[in-house]
Amino acid sequence: MVADEFKAENDELLAQIDRQLAELDPDNKTEKKKINALNKDRATIEERLTKTAGLMSEIGGQLTEEEARRLILKKLYDIANSELNRYLNAEKRHLIAAVENLWDKYAVSSRQLENARSETLARLDGFLAGLGYCE
Repeated sequence: MVADEFKAENDELLAQIDRQLAELDPDNKTEKKKINALNKDRATIEERLTKTAGLMSEIGGQLTEEEARRLILKKLYDIANSELNRYLNAEKRHLIAAVENLWDKYAVSSRQLENARSETLARLDGFLAGLGYCE
């Protein structure tokens, strides 16, 4: 695991710092600067380890390969599902538009149309008769 390797590397760095600190004389002025630098490095590494441990516990630990595979497949499923739903909804809209077109076209029966035509023709004949074009 990557987190375990990270911790092992930093533990090794801390061990190297401890070995170097054991070899240095705190009373020697030049070695005192090295000791201070090593102590700062140690504090930085410990802070990084603490921060990493906090992040790992916050996110629930590192994913296993199976969990990562499952999450990737779920993501792909969600994408495919949304695309299919989008396609199906577009097809539904086309079908509904076609049915509405047929409804608008055939909502009025032919008998009603013929009756309306006959009434209109009768009125037209009346107008034409009134103007003297028809008997």
